[in-house]
Amino acid sequence: MNPRHRRLLIPGLLIALIAVVVVASLIDRADAAVAEPVTTLSDSRITESSGLAVSTTEDDLAYTVNDSGNAAEVFAVDLTSGAVVGVTTVRAEFRDVEALALRDGTLWIGDVGDNGRERDDLALYAIDEPGRTTATVDARRFPVSLEGGPADVEALLAPPSSDRLQVVTKTLAGAEVLTLSEGDLDDTRTARFRKTAEDLPALVTDGAYSPDGSRVALLSYGTLWSVDPTEWSVVGSGPLPSLEQSETVAFVSDDAVLVGSEGSDSPLYRLTLPTGEGATEGLATVPTATAEPSSSTVPATTVADDSVDSRTLVLAGIGIAGLLVLVVFLVVRRGRSGGSRRALR
Repeated sequence: MNPRHRRLLIPGLLIALIAVVVVASLIDRADAAVAEPVTTLSDSRITESSGLAVSTTEDDLAYTVNDSGNAAEVFAVDLTSGAVVGVTTVRAEFRDVEALALRDGTLWIGDVGDNGRERDDLALYAIDEPGRTTATVDARRFPVSLEGGPADVEALLAPPSSDRLQVVTKTLAGAEVLTLSEGDLDDTRTARFRKTAEDLPALVTDGAYSPDGSRVALLSYGTLWSVDPTEWSVVGSGPLPSLEQSETVAFVSDDAVLVGSEGSDSPLYRLTLPTGEGATEGLATVPTATAEPSSSTVPATTVADDSVDSRTLVLAGIGIAGLLVLVVFLVVRRGRSGGSRRALR
């Protein structure tokens, strides 16, 4: 490829990505489910919630963390009031934390965000589940890498009754699941996540296993996906309520999740996981159960969505088409301009 033409790909890619984001926003707003939030993360310190884990031992308690550019703090949040009831300061230098996962009393913190797909310092941090306390703690830091090279990752999964940890890449199409064993983690060397599944939904911003391990919830900017982890096949999907930027999902029971967003005063919605029985279905009301948020703010029944993969196809198609059109236009324009200059000499 002519070096001049190669340079044209950079602005082309940027414009194509902008087009994808705009279209995604329009589609998500059109498909938005109708619901009322369970609670609101009203603490002024939580402005970019980018990971969520629900306690398995404390009633109405969850943990969240801000992403890049913020202090290394984990916030314990009361799910009934939305108030912060504890702050754990981690003695570490987080770069771009994008996910949390909780299993067997250990809270895993995923410093794995990589928008530029260039990082060589990805890491997982492990601390004891904090509970409703405020303290400063040391963390076990484990350097990790991804098979296939750098990739943007915003979902960290901890399958129950297992020693595995998994991440899901954030791509325009064909997201991958990569897996490693806790036994491979070592604070003195880099452990590598290996690819174990592919062709998952586009633009995955978070994920979580159900307590019984039978389902994985994956979140994108406008959709909640239900996935069978035995084959990593999508078995259902449904639209989200209107969110500024959907970034967090965590289970509160085997069939119910909380979903949340970045931004100040961000809401948390409680939704049932789509089961995939018959056509793709919407997200229905969840009855209150032990350790789940108060029934006084149970979400309303939502509208149905009848598209499972159309959003992914539309976004990928628009991105590719926009890129091709822009590159062709700029190449032709450059060629004509060069020809005119030569003719004048």
